[in-house]
Amino acid sequence: MRQRFEMEQFIRDPFSTLRDARAAGPVVDLQLVSAGIMRYENVRQLMSDGRLHSNFAEFLRSVGVSSGPFYDWMASSPLNRDGAEHQRWRGLMSRTFTPRSVERLRPFLRTAAHELIDAFASRGACEFMAEFADPYPSLGLCELIGVPKEDRDHFRGWANTIGLGFSPLVAMHITAVDDALERLLAYTGGLAAARRVEPRDDLVTRIAQAGKEDGWTDFEVSGAIAGLVFAGHETTKNQLGWQVTLLSERPDVWDAVAHGDVSPADLVEEVLRHRSAVTGVGRRVSEPVTVDGERLEPGEQVFLSIWSADHDEAAYRRPDALEPGQSTENPHLAFGHGAHHCLGAALARAELQEALDALTHRLGCPTVGADAVWRPPLGINGPERLPITFTVRGEP
Repeated sequence: MRQRFEMEQFIRDPFSTLRDARAAGPVVDLQLVSAGIMRYENVRQLMSDGRLHSNFAEFLRSVGVSSGPFYDWMASSPLNRDGAEHQRWRGLMSRTFTPRSVERLRPFLRTAAHELIDAFASRGACEFMAEFADPYPSLGLCELIGVPKEDRDHFRGWANTIGLGFSPLVAMHITAVDDALERLLAYTGGLAAARRVEPRDDLVTRIAQAGKEDGWTDFEVSGAIAGLVFAGHETTKNQLGWQVTLLSERPDVWDAVAHGDVSPADLVEEVLRHRSAVTGVGRRVSEPVTVDGERLEPGEQVFLSIWSADHDEAAYRRPDALEPGQSTENPHLAFGHGAHHCLGAALARAELQEALDALTHRLGCPTVGADAVWRPPLGINGPERLPITFTVRGEP
């Protein structure tokens, strides 16, 4: 009998609950999902196990959403598929999300970060999510894939609303999510059509052309572009919020980055390990799988807890402490592992690093206001509202 952990208990005290769940056994009952995998080695192994498949549509049905634009979009998304079809899609996307193309984007990211800081630095305060974390990642992604500058604010608004769909509470917001997605799909469909007529050297053109050559439907083409815009915005936005929140409690580390004693790259990796925006991923079992003697049956829904794995005492010396360099012992799982490893990981890292470098050099360590508001620790997680105050260090 798998030990059960109630959702109310997890929401109230997530990391104590995850610690107890790791000790309880290799597989535990998480109320919403009867098979929760908590330990680092098990999560990492199952992320690359071909007997477990992505099936977000099944998750949506389990929480009361079984039709409509968002459901249809996720059911047909390459992110929701495995095997040759998924690999073909990744092959197309990887030609744009290369380390070289991301490195070429760094000057743009650096300038964008400083321009956003310029707008609020003199006040000594800002609402960080609205004034930095929300606009910043969409700028980088839209620049990379070729979305016109004049349309980027629309994309950001739609992406924020669609983000509500990646939560067990999606049914509460599905009307707004469906509306935002329809608007985004209509726009990306028009953008793809325009690129077929006037091609450019960008990802939108490549998706539009490949879709025509390989027989993709217009819905699949527009959906693929929409998925990139959403995925590259929502997760990084929340990760930026976590980054500032965690470092507000560590002025020594904030200052060490500003003084060059700690590299932004090392610190970003540790923040990703310590509090990833993505709390975990779901999979469906297609063939029997044994996890440390516990059998997972075909058809079972499995939740692989990234938060728990990245705080496993068996994998890290001091899992509950923020210590740059810890994630080199065992690679964190914030970007996943295996066939579904995040395609945009290089871009997300570059955005987080450039933002951290700019913020620490321009501002003293921030103080988070008592009226900060947080999402429940489910799905994609982070602050909804993050008011901060700070001293000003200097100009860019």
